[in-house]
Amino acid sequence: MKSLLLFLILFISVFSSAQIRYDVSSSEEFNTAQELANAGDSIVWESGVYSNIRMDINKDGLIVTAKPNGTVLFKGVSRAVIYANDITFSGFQYVGGFIGNLDVIRVYGSDVLITQVNIQHYTSFKYLRVYEESRRTSISHCNFENRINLADQNILSILVDDEPGYHKIQYCSFKNFEGIGQDQGVEPIRIGVSSQGHLDSRTLVEYCYFTRCNGDGEIISHKSRQNVYRYNTFENNPVAELVLRHGDEGIVYGNFFLNNMGGIRVREGSDHFIYNNYFEGLDRRAIYLQNDPSDPLSDIHIYHNTIINSEEVILGSNGNNPPSNVILANNIFTNPIEELFTEDTGNETWIGNLSFGTLGIDAPSSGLSNTDPKLFENTDGFFQPEVNSPVIAAANTGYPAVPLYLEMDYDNEILFDLMKEPRPNSISDRAIGASEFSSTTNVQPHVTEMNTGPSYLFDNLVNYIAANVSQLYIGGEGESRSINVSSNMNWIVESSMDWIATELSSGSGDAQLNITIDANPETTNRSGTISISGGTESETIVVYQDPGGAVSVYEHLEGEVLLFPNPTNGSIILHDLPIGRTLIELTHLDGKRIFSKEYRIDDNKLEIDLDEIIAGIYLLNIKFVDQNSTVYTDLTRKLVKN
Repeated sequence: MKSLLLFLILFISVFSSAQIRYDVSSSEEFNTAQELANAGDSIVWESGVYSNIRMDINKDGLIVTAKPNGTVLFKGVSRAVIYANDITFSGFQYVGGFIGNLDVIRVYGSDVLITQVNIQHYTSFKYLRVYEESRRTSISHCNFENRINLADQNILSILVDDEPGYHKIQYCSFKNFEGIGQDQGVEPIRIGVSSQGHLDSRTLVEYCYFTRCNGDGEIISHKSRQNVYRYNTFENNPVAELVLRHGDEGIVYGNFFLNNMGGIRVREGSDHFIYNNYFEGLDRRAIYLQNDPSDPLSDIHIYHNTIINSEEVILGSNGNNPPSNVILANNIFTNPIEELFTEDTGNETWIGNLSFGTLGIDAPSSGLSNTDPKLFENTDGFFQPEVNSPVIAAANTGYPAVPLYLEMDYDNEILFDLMKEPRPNSISDRAIGASEFSSTTNVQPHVTEMNTGPSYLFDNLVNYIAANVSQLYIGGEGESRSINVSSNMNWIVESSMDWIATELSSGSGDAQLNITIDANPETTNRSGTISISGGTESETIVVYQDPGGAVSVYEHLEGEVLLFPNPTNGSIILHDLPIGRTLIELTHLDGKRIFSKEYRIDDNKLEIDLDEIIAGIYLLNIKFVDQNSTVYTDLTRKLVKN
């Protein structure tokens, strides 16, 4: 009897703890599944292309995923907000959507894993933002690519508060952000903001790939303390580089900086350590120590790097705030494009370095030997020591050790070289430069475009067509607008009205579609549609013309919604709204969304603050949402902000 009772207890325990899988294919099904699910359960989206899906994940311990990875694609105003803890979010694609100043993914919870996610061709604020309250968020095997709008906002943002976040960004790819560099603000990664520069983040960025990241001069913007950047590849970035900004104690090691600009700029801070990195083919400075009055550099440590076939190392004497206590130890500087160094302060500490080529500065009295390091080009096209190289077992001692920050795990003792091959325990037995001599291991990047990002990235798992606007306002005769089409197949364009003309009647893949309209002889409001279709997928864009006065499209309400003041100097008030949920969207006349926010209407009135919106003419879209989260009718008004 006791055995039977024990068996029943064990059976009930196992049965009650069994994980449950919920298959979903709509917002309503997702919300119902989340209500029913418990920690450990999975919510699995069926394969397909979905528009305007917002996921609010607010129950701890769930696995939210695609079936299989890469076959679920969201577009339109789709996005996700993760409020809960211990969440796995995986396998989704976000392509071609348009959400204005909203983020594609926001994370507030802790112990969140985001993996196998692809975000590209989106009009958005940020692609992914991790908020201050989050701890231990891991972002792995994701691709972040080609945000459509060039607004002054970075792509992946990690925010920091008074406790370290211990976040990880691993095996991700960052590609094809258009721009001219400088201070446009489209940094692929920013860790902290300027006001958080004194806070410890202890975020790890490793095995990531960065290419053609031109949206800002900073590929990674280090704006907090004690972050580690290792084993990444920065390749073919014409106008950008890794930048240590606000925040001390940055650790940069084991990285490859290849071709174009793409080296390291140290603008502010102290106690930075740069070691075991490989620089080649950089047509602007390889390392740049900046002379900046906002936070003059001090205690900059540059150890065991190899810099070859590149422009100079700038040491920062040009200005009134030169770096202090700069230590260069056991580096190789060879075969420069022009000169090896410029702007030395004369106060650098040089220990055991080899240089070969035009020096560009007065030679220090010791610590920088003019010696051919005898590097050979291996079969992968990278340089490493020959068997008789003078760098072998030639390192010097006498420089400060690399610190190990609390609860972080990295090679602070430089026990391994660039390729993670063991170095001798004794510093004096180690090789100068980034690599020990090896007859079996080739120097080559740890990561490339092909082994980072989602595993499905280069497979065509789901056909899609997406446009970065859903409606266009075109005023007078001959005016034109352009939209961005994102697709992985052939498509055709059809107009519902003769007065709407498109530059293209068909296309393939991603393209820009220009639209113009003819004269309006009736001088009254009119509207039509443009359909972009291919296979079973399609996008419809509403096009309307307002020769003067308010645009009013799809007015199906019995009463008239009142908007005043219009023009406005700040806030606006909407009167006679129906009780319930209302989605308010503000867009430019070219269809670019400024913001989108849902409100609960309880007294038929809503006031919206527009103080931060710049002067101009906008479209105010008012969408009424039923209990099933479906838009059942909507209005559009032209709004003038003074």
